[in-house]
Order: sequence, then C-alpha cells, then structure tokens
Amino acid sequence: MALLTLDSLALHRADRWHLRGISFEIQPGEAWGIVGESGAGKTTLMNLILGLLEPTSGQVLLSGEAWSGIPEKVRRPRRPGIQALFQDPLASLPPHMTGFEILEEPLVIHARGDRKARRQAAVEIAERVRFPESALDQKPHQWSGGLAQRLALARALMLSPKILVLDEPLSALDPTLAGHMLELLLELKADGMAMLFVSHDLLAVRHLCDRLLVLFGGEMMAKGPTRSMLSELRHPYLRGLWEAVPNLEISSQPRRWGVERARDLEPGGCLLMDRCPSASDHCKSAPGLDQDERCHHPWTAQVVRDGV
Repeated sequence: MALLTLDSLALHRADRWHLRGISFEIQPGEAWGIVGESGAGKTTLMNLILGLLEPTSGQVLLSGEAWSGIPEKVRRPRRPGIQALFQDPLASLPPHMTGFEILEEPLVIHARGDRKARRQAAVEIAERVRFPESALDQKPHQWSGGLAQRLALARALMLSPKILVLDEPLSALDPTLAGHMLELLLELKADGMAMLFVSHDLLAVRHLCDRLLVLFGGEMMAKGPTRSMLSELRHPYLRGLWEAVPNLEISSQPRRWGVERARDLEPGGCLLMDRCPSASDHCKSAPGLDQDERCHHPWTAQVVRDGV
C-alpha cells in the first residue's frame, strides 16, 4: 500500500487555480523530487500534503486513509507519521529553547515517555544526525546553519515518521554542509524512509530521488523515473531547467529558455505556449492532466553533460 496518495489534487483561490490535477503515489522507501521555477506551485503542494491547506477538489490519502478534508482533531493523532523539514532552519526553530527542549517537545505534545526516556531519545536522535551532544544545551543562535539544519532534521525524526516532506533543505547551506545533509538523507532513505523533496537543485534531486514531478503554473508538466527524465530531457521545460544549471566549461553558454515571450497564450492551451521554443498550433490545446508527459513536441536528443 502507498504511504501517500494524491488524487487529482487542486486548489482554487482568488479566481484562479493555484494547483490543478496533481496525482501520484509515494511507496515506502521511495523519494520523489518536486521541481519547477519559483511560483510553480511547489510550496502550495507541500502545504496541501502536510494538511496546512485544504484542497478545493481531489484528495490526499495517508496510508490509504483520508488525510485531507477531515477535522484537525482527527488528523492530529496521525501527524507523527508525516513530518517536515523547512528551508530556513533558524527561522523554523524556537529561539528561546535549547536543543534538548526542541527535540523533546514533540514527545511531550504526543505524551510519549517520561522525562528520562525523552532525554535519552533526544541524545540518540542527535547522534543519528551527527549533531554534537555538547551543543544540545545551547540555543539556535549559537549554532551554525549546518548544525541548525541537523537539529531541525533530528526534530522531524523524533516521532519516527514514515514520510519526510523536505522544503529546499539544502538551499541555506554552503556546498560542503549541503553535501553532508544529502548524505544523511540518503542514509534515512536506505533505512526505509519515504521522502518528498522540494528543490531547485536538479543535481541533488538526481542524486537522492527515485521519481520526479515537474510543476509549472500549478500544473504537472511531466513525471516519471528521475534518472531517465534527467538523461533524456524530453520535456522542453525540464530541458530548460536543466540547461540553467551552472556549467564551468569555458565554451558553455547558458541558454535563456523562456525569458522572452514569443507568442500569446491561448485559452485552454499549454501554459508554456508563450515561452516554449518548440510551440506550434497544436499547443493551442493543452495535453490532458492525466498524461505523464504533457507535451505535443517532446525532444529526443540527449544533452546531459558528461560527469554531471
């Protein structure tokens, strides 16, 4: 049974669709990457999955049972099964609490263990994410960004969740610390943790995720196995995202995909029609929301750089 199921998920507010027709499943031990430019709908999707927003239509199932559209008093006892790690670790941690207090708080809220057991659990989880025990008596302002993100990850693990929802967990870290955090996530995944990894970093997504969902304008553009999608780059929008990845080769010239509008959008047409270099009259009718590759003109050539 899938741990998380999204069925035609949609959110409509202020006379427009913020998200529409999103469907996929996450199996135990599987990691999904969610990519797209700013404003694509990634954070909205994450908030719907976490139960922080309610969908206009469609539903979210957690372990086969309704997760969206239910009262919070029914949802709350099940929240330990799905936990989140946010982009800015210092903003997500209470500044007045020590590391011990931050880690023990979820156990207090859900009435797990006595004081001694909670303290021991905090030490064990901190060790698992390689957070030094000596720093657990300190407060967040005394930690580096890397330590703060490790502590935030430890807090997310305190309730033994089955799914981690990760919102740009590497973006606030320097490359070395981001690499260490990615190693921790890979270890958790190897232990059977399912993950939803929201990111702009396609290289990290390629390294961590089994499957990939590409969003634009609140709609799914493509989804499928990460390795094949990022090696074939069949969807023009995904190809544009990949070609925006910095390349240190002297001869390399970044491609300005979709920066200028080449044509007008058509009502009912593809959302990318005004920006896509491959667009034609066929694109005046958008591919169905149920298609895994929503494009009338997918590319066939492979362009992934060697060694990336």
